Amino acid sequence: MKIITIDAGTTNSRIYLINEKNNHIIDVVKKNVGVKNIAINGSVDVLKNELSFGIEEIVQRNDCNFQNIHYIVAAGMITSNLGLVEVPHIASPCDMKDFATASVVKILPEFFNIPCIFIPGMKNSIPEDQVLGFREELNKLDVMRGEEVETIGLIKQLQLKGKGIMILPGSHTKYVLVEDGFLLSCLSTLSGEILYAIQKDTILSSSITKELIKVTEQDALLEGFHSSETNGLVRALYQVRLLQLFEKMNDNQRANFLVGAVLASDIKALKKLEAEMNPDWIVVGGGDPLRTSFVTILNHLHYSNVIEATDGQVKLSTILGAKEIANRKINNAII
Repeated sequence: MKIITIDAGTTNSRIYLINEKNNHIIDVVKKNVGVKNIAINGSVDVLKNELSFGIEEIVQRNDCNFQNIHYIVAAGMITSNLGLVEVPHIASPCDMKDFATASVVKILPEFFNIPCIFIPGMKNSIPEDQVLGFREELNKLDVMRGEEVETIGLIKQLQLKGKGIMILPGSHTKYVLVEDGFLLSCLSTLSGEILYAIQKDTILSSSITKELIKVTEQDALLEGFHSSETNGLVRALYQVRLLQLFEKMNDNQRANFLVGAVLASDIKALKKLEAEMNPDWIVVGGGDPLRTSFVTILNHLHYSNVIEATDGQVKLSTILGAKEIANRKINNAII
């Protein structure tokens, strides 16, 4: 048998056809639609139709039929209030069993009546007996959708035990605090979106290439990091322009400087989490160039417990995490 996993985000969605027995990725279809289209159009039809076309395409071009698909499992923004099927966040701390229990099963004609398991995201909880000031409470508030399956998938592949911090760089970089299989809380930043906005819509667009970092250059990355730490982010950003005007760095080096400057704020947040938790391990997942950039800075700061996930592990993480939750749902319900 085969399964289909859907990873639907804000702007893009990926549909994977997976061999259920060995987790081999048979094929993938990418659709340039996400929940942003629902927000713009005020209708789920565009996303629903494109996912339907994608499922049909991936099944047909691999000589499958719909009866060969055991189930579909969907995670990410597809289960938000802007998504296809809203599934409320579950409160932390939570483990795979909790995610499975809260998942919702739907049989949709657009998905060819294949049972689809929609996985919820997670929100941080504050114990009722804690009385917090506004600032302290605000610092504890956070949510995530999609990163829960990524975290579970990396834990499984890396066979992680004890307590640790999962760093998942992306449009919204997430820190996920984990202990013995439980997701305790998360903390998010906008570093990826900030980089994209600076790169596309500021005067710095002419100072760096549209690809951002082509190759990680440690010296330039760390110069940006230390400049942001010393002078603040907005001054470090202006220095990217100065580096061009005074011909001190080339395009790729300036891009590294920019990334280092923005990540300095993320590292500041990490230092606070690390001091509070004293983790056994810190895993850096997500895609490059941000993954390598994080690892380079953490090594420079002499963190000794950092594990960098491989490209293959990152690629499989959302699939394995979603499958683990889906199988638990199936084992506790007839679908």
